[in-house]
Amino acid sequence: MTPPTRPPVSVVVPFIGDRAAAELLAANLRRLRLKPGDELIVADNTRRGLPGNAFGSGVRMVRAAVERSSYHARNAGARSGRNGWILFLDADCQPVPDLIDVYLAPPPAEGCGAIAGAIVGSPRQGALVARYACARGFLNLAGGAEGPDWRIAVGGNVLVRRRAFEEIGGFVEGIRSGGDVDFSRRLQRAGWTIDRRPPALVEHQHRERLLPFLAAIARYAAGSRWLNTRYPGYSPRWPLAKQLALSARDALVFTIRGQREEGVFRALDGLGLVAHNIGYLMHPTRNASGRMVT
Repeated sequence: MTPPTRPPVSVVVPFIGDRAAAELLAANLRRLRLKPGDELIVADNTRRGLPGNAFGSGVRMVRAAVERSSYHARNAGARSGRNGWILFLDADCQPVPDLIDVYLAPPPAEGCGAIAGAIVGSPRQGALVARYACARGFLNLAGGAEGPDWRIAVGGNVLVRRRAFEEIGGFVEGIRSGGDVDFSRRLQRAGWTIDRRPPALVEHQHRERLLPFLAAIARYAAGSRWLNTRYPGYSPRWPLAKQLALSARDALVFTIRGQREEGVFRALDGLGLVAHNIGYLMHPTRNASGRMVT
């Protein structure tokens, strides 16, 4: 057997979906080109637990049932791994087959604590809400803004050095959202760098129904509130009245001009503003069962 030319990697995926989502994840994991020493770990964050063979041979499942949270599941999966690098992926992200090789060629510098890959919307999704999410760069809502001296690595596709991960204690648990931003800032405050590798690409399946999409915006907003408390001024609530009026005006103008999709997109911008403001009023943390803390 030819020895690997890169260090082995532990691939960790949090999972909380149904059977169809499990089948999608299994297909996504089969796409990855693995080398000796690599390991595939699915952190089962479902309430009842999944059968051990839910994702096929070669995939190890670990239970992550303390809270319904991707951050808790990522931590549980990372703790069970043995390799010096951890690749965190989301269950609804389809990786390019050579994703791991792309991440580690060229080898990262010693001071690199994480490498952020790219997440793009799937071009095969034709639903209006999914097209809107792609057009607006919806995943950026999870990442917030970057400062001049720091970067954000979104947890749906990021390679993390285990030593750096353990040094800062992994992801904060017990929160609704915002953990990726917090993890990235703590990592860099500890002296580690975050590199970017755009060719390390995954395709994300956006939500295709309106209510789940708006619920996701509300959840991100709750995380924004938590981040704004933790890092004052970082993520204030989006202004509602003026921007909502502008969205309504633009939606009408685009529709009159015959640009119907742009008109609908501006109407969805307005609904997103409302969802964000509602979410910002939600308590940003959860208890162990995953319910809102009051």
